[in-house]
Amino acid sequence: SDTSDHSKRNGGLRRNVSFSSLEIRSYNITLGDAPTPNAISLDWEYDPSATEEHQVDHYEHHRNENAPRRNKQEMIMPPLHRRDLLMSDAGFSMRDIQRATYQAVLCAKQREKTAKSVKLGLQPVEEVLEVLGKTKRRFSFGK
Repeated sequence: SDTSDHSKRNGGLRRNVSFSSLEIRSYNITLGDAPTPNAISLDWEYDPSATEEHQVDHYEHHRNENAPRRNKQEMIMPPLHRRDLLMSDAGFSMRDIQRATYQAVLCAKQREKTAKSVKLGLQPVEEVLEVLGKTKRRFSFGK
């Protein structure tokens, strides 16, 4: 049969995954590392007392009653709102936010530079130059 032929081609196992329950956690926010103004990310820490547990079937059946799904446009958080959240909810200063944005832009530029050099086949040359530079610094400190 088609099913047995398909199973034989896929290692003889039919794979199925299902879930019976889910947890909704409330995570803290922190400074993000995206090269955009006022980048915001979820922190690793969450509030266990705010965790909600649900049965998947029950949750899926009642989910749209309280909060209908948002569309893509509604998911976008404006930069000023992100800044306000970072300052009021997470306690970051304007200087903290500016410093994080600057570092994120530097990292993005470095990734772009690396991607270009790999594309052009220059990566091994740059690595050799980097090693030579480190070696030169090591010897100059020894004097």
